[in-house]
Amino acid sequence: MEKKWFLYILLFIGILTISFSAIFIKMSESTPLVIATYRMGISSLILLPIFILKKKKIEREGYLFLLSGIFLALHFYTWITSLKFTTIMSSTVLVTTNPIFVSIFSYFLFKKRLKIKTFLAIILSIFGIFLMSYVGEFSANIKGNSLALIGAIFASLYIITNYSLRKKYDLINIIFRVYLISFFVLLSLSLILKENLIYLQKREFFLLFLIALLPQVIGHSIINFSLKFFSPIFISLTILGEPIGATLLGIIFFNEIPKTLEILGAILIILGITISEKE
Repeated sequence: MEKKWFLYILLFIGILTISFSAIFIKMSESTPLVIATYRMGISSLILLPIFILKKKKIEREGYLFLLSGIFLALHFYTWITSLKFTTIMSSTVLVTTNPIFVSIFSYFLFKKRLKIKTFLAIILSIFGIFLMSYVGEFSANIKGNSLALIGAIFASLYIITNYSLRKKYDLINIIFRVYLISFFVLLSLSLILKENLIYLQKREFFLLFLIALLPQVIGHSIINFSLKFFSPIFISLTILGEPIGATLLGIIFFNEIPKTLEILGAILIILGITISEKE
């Protein structure tokens, strides 16, 4: 019983640290691409010593690691960019719609039948997205919300590729390689687009370090670790705590109080995700 409570507390810490991601990103003055590049670069560096100790040779799954890293890079780039145009609540709620997209992709890729509850979840989410788009400046919100949804799509593709890898490799052997590939993809884009990666203020370097350490290395590692003790469905539903936590933190740090339509839209989307994940 004590161990179970410890696992619940650990999972709460994981969700809390992930919730701070949007807050730190909003605080940062760097461009989304710079934030994403440093996030994955620092995360890879932190995980390097553990990877060296537990390194396992890749056999024939190299292309899956490559795809997973690319999808993760594009996920962070689009989602972080979305926070520059829409609210914390809209962005974090929309980016957590990936369970619905996973169901859709599974239908096309693995011929898994779409259940009625999935169709209902999609309809509820569409209505929720529609309501959220009418909050604040319409054109900016449409752009930000669209980017958050694209981020959810790339997150879904990342989850699907990782699902195949998880059957053969342990956590550190997957995430280190995937994070490193993601970093090189983002670094290449930063260099091509001539982003400022070096001449940053000390405050920026500190924020970028926090983004990598707390939500990425600690938060995501706890979530992945928890999959050993809880069902994937329970974990998926628990992750819905991120937009709730991020919204509350947004009120505290930025006085970003959600509008009525935004709250209603979020409720519809979260309800849709809950339905899609329900056994």
